[in-house]
Amino acid sequence: MEPTSVVLTLLAIAALVFLYLFTFKREVLQRKPKDLQGQAAAKKPLAAARRMAAMNQYEVIAPAVLEKNGAQTDLDFILVGTFGLLCVKCVGLGGEIYGSAGDAMWLQVCDEKRKSFENPLRRAERDTRLVRDALFSAKLKNVPVEAVVVFTNRAAQLALPRSTGHYTVKEFRALLDKSKYTQDKRVDISKTAGAVRAWLKKAE
Repeated sequence: MEPTSVVLTLLAIAALVFLYLFTFKREVLQRKPKDLQGQAAAKKPLAAARRMAAMNQYEVIAPAVLEKNGAQTDLDFILVGTFGLLCVKCVGLGGEIYGSAGDAMWLQVCDEKRKSFENPLRRAERDTRLVRDALFSAKLKNVPVEAVVVFTNRAAQLALPRSTGHYTVKEFRALLDKSKYTQDKRVDISKTAGAVRAWLKKAE
């Protein structure tokens, strides 16, 4: 094959590759971000918590919807260990997310649509009160209880201050590696998990 033909062939291949990449990128950019719901939103953080539980003989309660006297939690799972309880709420919203720790309502902007939703940090903190009530009812009054919110949608753009206290999936995995979650605070894992499960919402 002559040098000129080789050059023309290479240019043609390069043009086709460029056209493919340009078309693919445009389709990705135009693709509407979808919200992750339920188990799909909690899948990766829950898997990380279960791995940690298996390594440390902890327990994971999932789903963790507690119900008592008309009150109900909105937690995806609870990690029960010697350190206490880690209550986790996963948010699978896509699009742009705006808010701060002090705002009662946050904002999701997706596909030019604006939707307000309750501050998930406040909701998670409120849910821990019911968890503590379940522990108190079992005479477990010195068990540390913590709540975190994890944003799990890769399509989400978090316009949130770093001081807000939220986590991405990657940050949540790093959080579980901290030494505070392997500390022995003399928590009876079996009894504590049992007290929480006693208040779980019954399947309909």
